Amino acid sequence: MPAPKPYGLPGNLIDYLPDPHEPVDRWFQARNASNVRTTVRVVRDLCPEADLFIDPLAGAGSSAYAARLLGVSFFGLELDPVLACVSLAKSTATAGHARDVLLGRETPDQDEAVESCLAVTRRLSAETGRPVSPADMVDDLERHAPPPSLPLVLCADATRTAAWDELQVEARHAVLYTSPPFGLSSPRPKASPELYADAMTALKSAETARATPGLTPFASYQDIATSVAIHAARKLRNVTVILEHEPADDGSDAREATARTLLDSLGSRVKSLHILECGVYSRRGLFSLIVCEVGP
Repeated sequence: MPAPKPYGLPGNLIDYLPDPHEPVDRWFQARNASNVRTTVRVVRDLCPEADLFIDPLAGAGSSAYAARLLGVSFFGLELDPVLACVSLAKSTATAGHARDVLLGRETPDQDEAVESCLAVTRRLSAETGRPVSPADMVDDLERHAPPPSLPLVLCADATRTAAWDELQVEARHAVLYTSPPFGLSSPRPKASPELYADAMTALKSAETARATPGLTPFASYQDIATSVAIHAARKLRNVTVILEHEPADDGSDAREATARTLLDSLGSRVKSLHILECGVYSRRGLFSLIVCEVGP
């Protein structure tokens, strides 16, 4: 196994935590989300050739917005329907969608689905005490339009093969950047049952619902991290896998076990594997990045 080595990103607590003033991303941010600007810097540093950004545990969409800033295609998977709506809104919405929500205009079916996800995002923000107005959404989206290629966000279980079947985007080199849950205490959104029902309706309207709502049993960090990485490698010829890691609830470290499973499972396709140690930014302990280069 390669010895861990120091890495300068995130460089401090501010670079680690989400920025509450970040356009688009500020609509709703999970407490365990990554700082979007840091994610962009890491991808540009470790995978500058990336033309497809994949986050199979998309959560509240910080990666979706990072892909928007990078100007590359985005493929996201998220099991929680409310968060899937947030990721879909952050990756796909335009200023026109936000204006329609603001003015209550009738729109074509495809636009209506995006606007329904915007409405779910607004209500989630309000329910969690961080309301965002349509006017703020318009202002954010006027500054940051989505990339020309159509993003795709599915409400699906990323550990299942079927969830990856719709990844049809051709990419010269993809980057998979994600943060698997570190333990049972990793936060989940606290949304009302009514909002979950509306989220499923919005996702069905967008034809992106592939899973039924409901909490699934927690799998270990190693199981989730290796599963999504292996699925991506089977779909793509060239992919840089970047996995965020912090110790689990009990303080255990899954970095070496995860790296070994990737090496054993992908064999000669692994061109390089590194563990980059960044710093201590939470009560869990050392934050690291597991970086695996996978080729043909």
